[in-house]
Amino acid sequence: MLFSQLFSASLIFLTFGLAAATPTPKEAKLIKRTGTSSDIQEVFTTLKQTTDSVLPKIDSLASGGTATEAAVAPLIGELTSALNKATSSLASIDGPVSTDGGPSEQDIANLVAGIIKDVATTLNGLTGATAVPTLTLLLPGIDLALNQVLLGLDILLSGVLDLVANLLTSVAGLLRSLNLGLLLGTLGL
Repeated sequence: MLFSQLFSASLIFLTFGLAAATPTPKEAKLIKRTGTSSDIQEVFTTLKQTTDSVLPKIDSLASGGTATEAAVAPLIGELTSALNKATSSLASIDGPVSTDGGPSEQDIANLVAGIIKDVATTLNGLTGATAVPTLTLLLPGIDLALNQVLLGLDILLSGVLDLVANLLTSVAGLLRSLNLGLLLGTLGL
C-alpha cells in the first residue's frame, strides 16, 4: 500500500515536473538555434547572385560609353540595397558561428573577397565616365554598406576578416583610389 502511494506520488511529480519543464508554444518561439557557417555562406551566395546580375549591367554601360547618372544611380542603389539586405540577414543569424560540418572560414573569405573584388572592379570602370559626375557621392554609400557587411561577418566568425584582407591585398590600391576608407580601415589595409 505504501509502495503504491509512493509510486503514484512519484508519477504525479514526474508528470507535472516534465510538463513544467517543457516550453509552452509561446516560449518555444523564443528558443533560437545557433547559426552555422552554411547560414553565412547562404547570405553571401544570395548577395553574389545579385552582384552577378547588377555589376554586368554597370560594366556594359561603362564599356559602351552609355553610363549616365540616370542609368547608373538606380543600379548603384540596387547594389547598396543588396548589401544592406545581406547585413540584415547576417544580423538575424545567432552567433558566434561554428564551421563544424559546413564551409570553412577560408571558403567564406574567398566568397566575400570575390564579391568585393567584383564590386571594386566595376566601380573602377565607372571612374572614367564623365557622364556620372555624382559617382563620388554614390561611393560613400557603397563603402558604408560593404563595411556593415564585413562588421556583421566579423561578429559571427571572428578572425575571418584577416583572411578576407589577405585575399584583397592585390586590390588595396584600387580600393584606395575609390576612397573606400571604411572598408579599408575595417580590413586593416
